[in-house]
Amino acid sequence: MAGLLALLALAIPLAIHLWNRRPGRTVQVGSVRWLAAAANRRLRNLRLEQVWLLLLRAAVVALLALAVAQPVWLRSLAQPPVRGQVLLSPEVLRPDVLPALRPSVDSLRRRGFALRLFAPHFQAISTQAWASPDSLAKLSAPLGATALAAGAPSVSGSATLPDDYWARAQQATDSFPDQPLRIVSGATRKHFTGPRPVLPTRLTWQTVPLPDSAVWLADAAVAKPGTLRLLVGRSTEDATTFRVVQQPVPGAAAPLTVAGLPELHYQPAQAGHSATIEQPNRPPVSVAANPLRVVLYADAGHTESARYVRAALEAAGIGLAQRLEITPGSPTAAFAEATAPDWLFWLSDKPAPASWLTQVERGAQLWQEAAGAGKKVETELNLTGLATAPPVAISRLDTTIKAGTTKLVLWQDGTGRPVLTHQTNGAGGIYQLATRLQPTWSGLPDSPALPELFLQLLRPAASPDAYATSDDLRQIDARQLSAPVSLVSGVSSSAPQQPLELEAPVANNLVLESSDLRPWAVLAALVLFAIERWLAARRTSVTSTTSSL
Repeated sequence: MAGLLALLALAIPLAIHLWNRRPGRTVQVGSVRWLAAAANRRLRNLRLEQVWLLLLRAAVVALLALAVAQPVWLRSLAQPPVRGQVLLSPEVLRPDVLPALRPSVDSLRRRGFALRLFAPHFQAISTQAWASPDSLAKLSAPLGATALAAGAPSVSGSATLPDDYWARAQQATDSFPDQPLRIVSGATRKHFTGPRPVLPTRLTWQTVPLPDSAVWLADAAVAKPGTLRLLVGRSTEDATTFRVVQQPVPGAAAPLTVAGLPELHYQPAQAGHSATIEQPNRPPVSVAANPLRVVLYADAGHTESARYVRAALEAAGIGLAQRLEITPGSPTAAFAEATAPDWLFWLSDKPAPASWLTQVERGAQLWQEAAGAGKKVETELNLTGLATAPPVAISRLDTTIKAGTTKLVLWQDGTGRPVLTHQTNGAGGIYQLATRLQPTWSGLPDSPALPELFLQLLRPAASPDAYATSDDLRQIDARQLSAPVSLVSGVSSSAPQQPLELEAPVANNLVLESSDLRPWAVLAALVLFAIERWLAARRTSVTSTTSSL
């Protein structure tokens, strides 16, 4: 822009030529009265002289102004097309999602994009498989567990963990370098548990609407003789909630009717097996006949945490199908097989004793909180999808606790650091809290969300792998996804299916090569300036000769 404004300097040579007049000749006259009239005629007769010289000077100024404007010559060079990849997550290959997804995906395929599964190994989806609903149904079947790391093998005895889409997206950018990537997936929170990586701009994340709710029988117990206490779960994009329903215990095998659920079927206890309740397309739910037994131990340094743990457990027990029974424990306590604990709370800086770990291998869940002084931090517990409560501040954190291939991150802070992890150990598991339930460590003791958070963990249906179940439909905030993000929201599975608009790939196979024209503009200005100087000198010489005559 500054170079274009410099073109205003063209007025300078024009003004010079308008005001520049030839030297007058000496004329012998008899009277001075003729001089005034001759001068007035010259002033009124302003006209351009030496037009070619004027044009040369204007061209010099114009070329210098062009050089200031930094001219560039662009040339297009044809390049071979870059083949992109469309990565489809298994949950979008559903019969109720595909009809709205197919037109946009087919458009990308016609533009040269290849289809792959957004899962370990990025299996290619052939044209035949894409056209066959049965083949897509096989691809959308739940994958193996422990998929937090790309291609990680299954671990015996471990809980089924959902695929971590953050880690999978990072692997995709490494596996397909310099290629446009389109990831099409849901936005359920269970797939976004790890830290968010830095993703390149060539990756576009498309989220599609999945079924907006799921209702199922989560737990069942005999609350008192002759009464069944049923726990019915309901998960939506915002939260997972539970309600308690009481029913009389049938005397024999019989159907059960619960509002909002398909027909259930009660099977009484048999030799060596507890009573169960069967539900369509889901595993049967065992009817617990015993209370939920919790053993709590705390040393002198964790006494304050123990008070908050007990209070939160008692508040959470209201929402359990089973009766909650809390007893104090000790490092040397022996556990009878008939009264084996379901939960062990070990609040101490010392390692848990071998007798406690033996109970974990037999099926108990062990809770441990941070040992040592921790690290001072200023962060908050991310309650998205966990509880509806104000943010919980965390002032101290054990930052040495990391997620692994066999660890499931249940709670995390706003930056993705683990706050609560679960690791399978034999038939049971170990919960590791990276902070403490003390006001000097976190705001959890004073948060109304604490009983709700404990309730989610204490339910047998939520331990240890409730966050890996297909019933968990809680969604993450789409703004966490890689930019640019194209989010399709507000569409229910019961609504008429409309084609989803995927972002069209950039169909531009041309590369522009630029050449700087400033040196040539300056060189041309110098040549024209030399010509102008030569013509000006020649004009001066001719004028001097004429004057002498």
